[in-house]
Amino acid sequence: MPDLPPVTLKRPFISRWKTRILAGVVCATGLVSLPMEPANADTLLLSTGGQLTGKVREVEGKKTPYVLVQVDPELSVAIAKANSRMIVGEEKLSEYRRRVVAAGQDGRAHYALATWCKQNNLLQQRQYHLMRTIDLLPDHPNARAALGYTQRDGKWILTEVWRRNQGLVKDRRGKWVLPEVLAWRKAADQNDKTAKRWIKTIKQLLSKIKNGDAEAMAELNAIEDPLASQAIAKELIDSQKRGSSMRPVRMAWLRKLMELRTGVAVEAIVKTGLLEPDDVIREEALRWLQSNETSSAVATYMPWLKSNNPQQVKAAARALSFFPNSEAAFAYIDALITIEERTQQVGGGSRAGFDNQGGGGFSQGSKQVVIKTPHRHAEVLHLLRSIAPDVDFGYDKSAWKKYFADLRSPPRSDLRRDS
Repeated sequence: MPDLPPVTLKRPFISRWKTRILAGVVCATGLVSLPMEPANADTLLLSTGGQLTGKVREVEGKKTPYVLVQVDPELSVAIAKANSRMIVGEEKLSEYRRRVVAAGQDGRAHYALATWCKQNNLLQQRQYHLMRTIDLLPDHPNARAALGYTQRDGKWILTEVWRRNQGLVKDRRGKWVLPEVLAWRKAADQNDKTAKRWIKTIKQLLSKIKNGDAEAMAELNAIEDPLASQAIAKELIDSQKRGSSMRPVRMAWLRKLMELRTGVAVEAIVKTGLLEPDDVIREEALRWLQSNETSSAVATYMPWLKSNNPQQVKAAARALSFFPNSEAAFAYIDALITIEERTQQVGGGSRAGFDNQGGGGFSQGSKQVVIKTPHRHAEVLHLLRSIAPDVDFGYDKSAWKKYFADLRSPPRSDLRRDS
C-alpha cells in the first residue's frame, strides 16, 4: 500500500434530520471530508490547509461571496470565498492518485510528483511529497532546498535556524538582516513620519505668519529639530516666485536651513544660490556656501555651463562668480559662446506641380529643421576676468585658450651650447 498524504480528515457527527445546510466558515481544525465521494465530485482546497469534496459551486451572497459544497444529498457546507484556495476537478485528483500509486517508494518519483503538484497548485500535497523525498533520499539537494534547508559542515539544517544562530532576524519583507539594520530601518521610518508631520506644522506656521501672528514667527525661529529640514526646504524652493513681500519669511527659512545644515538643507541652499530670483536671498545663500559648502556648490553649478539653455548657462556663471577657480578656465572659455538648438517647423501649405506628361498634383512644403542660435554670455566673460584680471580677449575663445595654455606651459630653456 503506497504512502498517502494526510489530507483525509474525519467528519464530525451531524444529525441529518436536524441539519440540511451547514453555513459559515470551516476553521483550521474543523475540516470536513466524506466517507464516500459522490460521482463526478470536485474538491475545494481551503486556505487553512484542508479540503472538502463534493459538488462545488460559487455563490454571490448578499454581503460576501461564498462557495457551497454539497457533500451528500442531504448535507451542504458554505465556505467564505476568502477562506477557499481553489477548486480541483475530479480529473486532476484522479491523475494525482494515479501518480501517487506509481511513485511507490521511489524518492526521485516523489520529487517529480512534488514538482507536478506545484504546477497544479496542490501546495499541501507538494509539501508532503517533498518530505517523502527526503525520507527516502535524505541528501536530495533540491528537495532539501525547497523545504528550507541548507547544508553546513556536512549537515542539513533549516536555513531559518542557521540564520538565527548567526544572530540575524527577518524584516517585514522576509529578508534576513542584522538586528542593527532592522533597528536603523525602524528609526528611519519613524524619522520619515516625523518629517511629514513637520510639513503640516510648517504650513500652519506660515498661515499664522501671513495673518500677522508674531508668535508664529518666533516659533519658526526656535525650531531646532533637523527633521524639519525637508519641510522648510520645500517651502523655500516652492515660494521662489512669491515676490519680495515674502522676503523676511523666506530669509528666515534660509537661515534656519543654514543652522540645521542637514543634507536636505544644504541641497536647498545650493538650489537657492542657482535659481533664486531674489538677488538678496540668492547672494545670502552663495556667501554661506563660500564659507561652508564650496565643493557641493561647484559640483552642482559646473555642469550647467554646458547646458543648451542660455538661461541656465547665465545662472551657473552668475553663481560660480562666488567660487572663481583658475583650474576651471577652459570650462569657462567653452561657455563664453554657446549654441542653442531648437527644432522648428518651416514652410507650410501645399504647392501644385505638373509632370512632362501633363499630369499634376499637390505636395506639402513644410518640414522640420534645427535652428542654431549663438549666445554670448557676459556673466561667463566676467567670470574669466575674475581669474585673469590683467587681460581681456572678449569673446575670442582661441585667444583665451592660448593665454591659459601659455600660463600652464613651463618656459622653454635654451638648449644651444656656446661654441
